[in-house]
Amino acid sequence: MKIAIEAHALGQDKITGVGMVILHYINELQKIDHENEYYIYSMDPLRHVTIQNPRWHYVDCSGRLTALRRKTWGRWQDCAKAAAGTHNPLFMTRLLILRISKILLELIDEAIYTLRLVRSVKQAGIEVYLGTSTYYYPPFFCGPVRKAGIIYDLVWKLYPETMEFGNRIRMALFTPRNMKKLDLLIAISEQTKKDAQRILNLRTPIEAIPLAADERLFYPAPRSSVAAVKKKYGIDRPYVLSVSTLEPRKNLRSLIAAYRALPERHRYRLVLVGMIGWIEREFFEYLEGSDVREGVILTGYLPADELAPLYSGASAFVFPSLYEGFGLPILEAMQCGCPVITSNRSSMPEVAGEAAVLIDPEDVPSIARAMHAVLTDPHLRRTLAVKGKNQARRFSWRRSAQHLLSAITSLRQPYPPC
Repeated sequence: MKIAIEAHALGQDKITGVGMVILHYINELQKIDHENEYYIYSMDPLRHVTIQNPRWHYVDCSGRLTALRRKTWGRWQDCAKAAAGTHNPLFMTRLLILRISKILLELIDEAIYTLRLVRSVKQAGIEVYLGTSTYYYPPFFCGPVRKAGIIYDLVWKLYPETMEFGNRIRMALFTPRNMKKLDLLIAISEQTKKDAQRILNLRTPIEAIPLAADERLFYPAPRSSVAAVKKKYGIDRPYVLSVSTLEPRKNLRSLIAAYRALPERHRYRLVLVGMIGWIEREFFEYLEGSDVREGVILTGYLPADELAPLYSGASAFVFPSLYEGFGLPILEAMQCGCPVITSNRSSMPEVAGEAAVLIDPEDVPSIARAMHAVLTDPHLRRTLAVKGKNQARRFSWRRSAQHLLSAITSLRQPYPPC
């Protein structure tokens, strides 16, 4: 069988949540599937993944317009940084022009990419197309192609106020339509499956396939590695760690408020790891105006090889997100032997099991009490570390890939006659 995989997220400079999911599936499927043939499609030139299986092919659908779009986006980012903290009319006008240009180039480039993809899918004789972006799906195919897709969460529906306006509108417009025309939908957790069934009212069959933490990247790191990373980022005392994109849904303002209420906070740093997301200016203004700013360390986006030492050296990992489709950092921390405190809602209890302290993410005193309990009780920390490692073993990328392969190949059955 010939299978197409859309991998837009692997064309980005920095790989985050969705990109990591696609990357692990591609890597595992190359190892376990020696029967089917695969074609990878990406709007931008493919990065981060190495094709080692001769039955796998990358189809480059990018062109000159793609390069121009990326260049325009880079100019907009540079201009936005230069304009930070100023209201100069010239800067604002240039920002607006670059933003509009980027949007127009995206629309045209996406249309051209879609036509190239549809033509390639027909020429290659693709039988199953796996979409990995809920907001993008080819509006048509030439010929009978079975369609599967992955849904990660329903943030745009449940917590729209935590999303950037443009992304929220795009998800609201395209996700329900795309999901309803699929032959199979893959949810990354049981909770996301339930949310999709309840909120989107789908008749599409939904298979829940959990994610996992990479054992090669997340493990109890040696003390020398922990010490080196701590020195690099100026972590000069025990610390509480949180790893996430800096955006409203991750609820980091509540974490900072809980850190402020912590009786022993002067003995601990709060280390926030992650790339800057939406409304970063409001977050930084809040942080800079706080009397605990001196105790907070922002590392920005970190390469994967520095995360295991940071997880391993932390006294506690706190993940107070308002909503998650899965919550992969929970497993990453557990796999490194770090005690975990996380939210009691959406998919996070499903991932954490009984191996974490669960808190109400909107109750700052609850977060502070949990942090105090973990930091002051060595027995509790050891218990959570052991339980966390055992919980993480319940998840495996190999098993998830096998489950995905079984689900995809079940679509081999031909369409019923008209």
